[in-house]
Amino acid sequence: MKLPISISLRYLLGKKTHHAINFVSGISVAGILTGTAALVIILSVFNGFQQVIQSLYNVFDPDIKITAVKGKVFKPNEDIKNRISSMAGVAGISETIEDNALFRYRNHQHIGLIKGVDQTYPLFSHLREKILQGEFVLSDSTGPYAVVGAGVAYYLNMGLDDAFYPLEVFVPSRKSNLSALFSEEAFNSLAIRPSALFSVQQDFDISYVITPLSFARKLLEYSTEVSAFEVYLKPNADIKSIQKKISEMMGSGFKVANRYEQQASLYKIMRTEKYAIFIILAFILIVATFTLIGSLSMVISEKQRDIAIFMAMGAPTSYIRKVFLYQGLWISVAGGIGGTLLGAFICFLQQTFGFVKINTSGSSFVISQYPVEMQGMDFLVVFVFVVIIGIIASWIPARKSTQKSFIAYLRVE
Repeated sequence: MKLPISISLRYLLGKKTHHAINFVSGISVAGILTGTAALVIILSVFNGFQQVIQSLYNVFDPDIKITAVKGKVFKPNEDIKNRISSMAGVAGISETIEDNALFRYRNHQHIGLIKGVDQTYPLFSHLREKILQGEFVLSDSTGPYAVVGAGVAYYLNMGLDDAFYPLEVFVPSRKSNLSALFSEEAFNSLAIRPSALFSVQQDFDISYVITPLSFARKLLEYSTEVSAFEVYLKPNADIKSIQKKISEMMGSGFKVANRYEQQASLYKIMRTEKYAIFIILAFILIVATFTLIGSLSMVISEKQRDIAIFMAMGAPTSYIRKVFLYQGLWISVAGGIGGTLLGAFICFLQQTFGFVKINTSGSSFVISQYPVEMQGMDFLVVFVFVVIIGIIASWIPARKSTQKSFIAYLRVE
């Protein structure tokens, strides 16, 4: 086994009779190196965007959300709520209620979601960090206030400087019958003054209006019911362990979802997109890797005399094939390692200096440069893929290296 490896390295590093062989071998290494680097960089940038999107959703989504399996609302059990609050790793728990609503400001209307939150919500939610205008105030001595999504405010043409026009909220009355469906009695309405505008992510910005829990309950005709318990954890808390304990405590009638499960469709789409990107770039890498076939074919043509001598000395065909198979492997490994290191270096430069900017002129995008997040598993998968494709590409000329009559070649010499 050691001798084929030594011979393959000598063939790879030694001088060739024809300079074209060196040139083609260099192209093979460069092609694999470039393809590997491109794949590593693109995957790392995709990871960066995924991290940005995840951080935006994490501003609005709690660490763990408890909802009823059946129905919109449930009556909270104070004993269970206190037991959850006292769990190790739990920072706090908030009661919320949420439903569809029609918002009206002057002559403008918009359909969205009203979310009523209790007094503990501002203490743990990161929404306060995303206030675009105004102050995060839900109530004071003068009454309740609403924190409005920037998209909702845009569609309503609403500002914070007009105290004479409150925000009107309409919801279907739970007590109205079918005959009153199109009358004013079919809807409940309350007015509330906006205190702030928030901007997190478009899906939230164009939908949500945050109000005090008491205001939302009165509007929706509920007394003590809630839509969800939102559980917030301390840093470095064991979320899986806490989620499991809460699930056992709540029973089968409740869904206990972590942040990933709250946005399962989103993360599934992003994971599918990442696989699609990998497959597309992998095809390009395969094309670059198959330049090995031409490179090894030229080496085999140059080494006909050596092959004939090996065969005359009784070397088995598998021995000769391994020589050229290893040579292709070294080219793949060299290109894979070089490409991985080059990709990692470029990603490091982008992380450190951010020299590739995003064109944000005329927009309010949350980042100004392409985000990058390097993941070790991506590097490993790309490198292993390159090596496997290199072995497959090398096997084709290596298999043909023993199919010619090289003994006749010696006789001619």
